[in-house]
Amino acid sequence: MRRLIWPVLFLLLMLLQGAASAFYTGWLSFDLPLLALYAFAMLRGERQGALVGLGVGLLQDAMTVGVFGYHILTRMGVGYAIGLMKEKVVKDNTVFHMAVIALCSLGLRFVYWWLELVRSGGRWSIFFSFMVDSLGFIVGNMLLVVPVVLVVRRIYQWIKEEDISY
Repeated sequence: MRRLIWPVLFLLLMLLQGAASAFYTGWLSFDLPLLALYAFAMLRGERQGALVGLGVGLLQDAMTVGVFGYHILTRMGVGYAIGLMKEKVVKDNTVFHMAVIALCSLGLRFVYWWLELVRSGGRWSIFFSFMVDSLGFIVGNMLLVVPVVLVVRRIYQWIKEEDISY
């Protein structure tokens, strides 16, 4: 029964993400569902990470305007790639979490920049403003990854107490 907390958590983070983007229009930005997906995939592995990434990406694509399918493919890829590292890293190293999420954020913004470049008809003038926005996105994700990882890990332990097959 406690496993139902995962969909609730991701929906809550989606709502919080939408509310934050509506009320805060500053330079710093973040992606709470991506951070929770990162922490979830780090705990559960590549298969579960890819499946949750598919669901989170579908929700994000449905709730945002832009290229449909971008969030589905990228979140599924992030969930799978991070899940592969499940047994190979020390999960308590905060600098590691910050570095990995910075690389993930940079990669996601790079892919999105290429999509926007194609959509704009090859206007290279968007590069500088896009890089400034990307820097805010990377820094915001780096600042919030540690608290999100701690919350997800705490929920994971709470579920594990009741369900021995988890």
